[in-house]
Amino acid sequence: MKALSANVLTVASVPRQRIYDALLAEPGRDWTVSQLAALLHDVSVEAVRTTVHLLLGDHLMEIVPRTRALTVRLTGEGRATVAEIRSRWASTQTPPGEGGS
Repeated sequence: MKALSANVLTVASVPRQRIYDALLAEPGRDWTVSQLAALLHDVSVEAVRTTVHLLLGDHLMEIVPRTRALTVRLTGEGRATVAEIRSRWASTQTPPGEGGS
């Protein structure tokens, strides 16, 4: 996995998990912040905007040229990095009913 300058991108949170899952479900899709936020009703627009800008800063997303609104998509390296982050989170989560209280 690429070393990230924004280490917060690797920290598990429900909003980040939902954003990553949406991006990975359609990895070649072009997104605006508003499109992604509209899909994720339970994630704030600010969380989506912040995550997208952090992903852009680490070159995991790229800006789609010749678009009126800021439009982005995952890069190949971004897809691999986000998928690896999600798989790490999945492997460290305790299945329901199996954790201590």
